[in-house]
Amino acid sequence: MIEFLKYRPLPFEVVERKGLGHPDTLADGISEAISVELSRIYLEEFGEILHHNVDKVLITAGRTEVRFGGGRVLEPPTVIVGGRATAPEGEDMEALIARVASSHLEKSVKNLKEYRVDSRVREGSPELVSLMKKGANDTSIGVGFAPLNPTEELVLDMEKKIRGVRGVGEDTKMMAVRIGDRLNLVAAAAIVSRYVTSMEDYREVKAKVREAIGEADDAEVAVNAADSDENIFLTLTGSSIEMGDDGATGRGNRGSGLITPLRPMSIEAIAGKNPVNHVGKIYNVVASRAAEEIAEIEDVKEAYVTLVSRIGAPLAEPLLRAVEIRGESQPDEKIERRIEAVLNRHLEGIGDLVEEFVAGRLRIC
Repeated sequence: MIEFLKYRPLPFEVVERKGLGHPDTLADGISEAISVELSRIYLEEFGEILHHNVDKVLITAGRTEVRFGGGRVLEPPTVIVGGRATAPEGEDMEALIARVASSHLEKSVKNLKEYRVDSRVREGSPELVSLMKKGANDTSIGVGFAPLNPTEELVLDMEKKIRGVRGVGEDTKMMAVRIGDRLNLVAAAAIVSRYVTSMEDYREVKAKVREAIGEADDAEVAVNAADSDENIFLTLTGSSIEMGDDGATGRGNRGSGLITPLRPMSIEAIAGKNPVNHVGKIYNVVASRAAEEIAEIEDVKEAYVTLVSRIGAPLAEPLLRAVEIRGESQPDEKIERRIEAVLNRHLEGIGDLVEEFVAGRLRIC
């Protein structure tokens, strides 16, 4: 079905992004890294991707003692990996998970040296394993919208600018609140203790973060707004998993890389699900890609795509396939046929996404 609505700009909006070293983003990244590695090994050993869903990663924060110029770890954070997966032949599952989780953590949080990895992954149920070649692994929702608006683009681009400030770690967060023409930006940036030797140094790093953000026109900016006297966002590692916060797969950014509560969103965790038949992953990517292409059609200002699967049914035959377009005028039949053709092509090309998932080329957080 195709629904048309007259375009109306939102009177206010809220847009959020959790950065690379945020606990929730780390959990997503570990889930997806394990899925990618399992898929690669399955293809090498068996010639096909076997059943797996490792979308239940929990990171429990550790404890540190931090001071200007350094500090020490009192208790390292722990990564607990849950889920279901078929055991590979060439490597013990626990060793594989520890290897991949460690690699992702060390790549994502360069000052993190101590942590634990606890694997709880077990074999999947026979009924779900049997669906790998038959149809959808779940009854689930996928949604996508396009294009990103200026506030969303700004938030998505801001992480790189914040992390480009010397002394800032990988754990960042940006919340944008726009009310009419007034824009408020609230940023959190974990500052690494080894780079600051005094409160004056810390404040200087904060000022540089504010300056980097302040390039946004007419925005009111707050950085590390919870700072009070000696209670500041000073970290040993550059991530709050060292002491301040836990993380879990699916609690962070959506497939757009953002958290956009005033746009349609699925709360489904995309990271870590198998790329062959888990619609919780596949439909969110397909919906987003279809929306991007539909939004480029003339007279379409915004496009929203919703897909709902039925467990066991072919992936190309969703229970619901709906497109909402917004513009200045009702589309004619020719444009509606083009929209249908775009959606059909993306659904029929689902199998082609597997290679992109396995290569790690698709953004999932």
